[in-house]
Amino acid sequence: MSLRAVTASFNAIAMVALAFTLTGGSFADPRADTRIWGSAAAAVTLALVVLTDGPAALGWAALGYILFAAFWGEPPAVLLVLLAIAYMPVLQRPRGSLVSGIGIAVVAAIVFRVVAARLF
Repeated sequence: MSLRAVTASFNAIAMVALAFTLTGGSFADPRADTRIWGSAAAAVTLALVVLTDGPAALGWAALGYILFAAFWGEPPAVLLVLLAIAYMPVLQRPRGSLVSGIGIAVVAAIVFRVVAARLF
């Protein structure tokens, strides 16, 4: 197991633990569930992409979800921004380009924001 895999796994476990702590394990508030538990699910997705050398674009799209969640509420969740930044060095780069990865993350964050605006 590589250091990248250990780092990604630790980040995912920490996010799930944080989500459980913040929500008390409850799924009672749809907006909080979307923001907190959605970020936990995205972190697990990122870890799986790193562990399995999965499609880089999927990992960067999941990173985009974390960024969307970070800036969706008031105030912005700095911890989620830091989680997204922590994943950047361990994720594979689509076509070997960091700029492509960041572009995928930004587009995904915008798409998630549009979808969330229609649902909530």
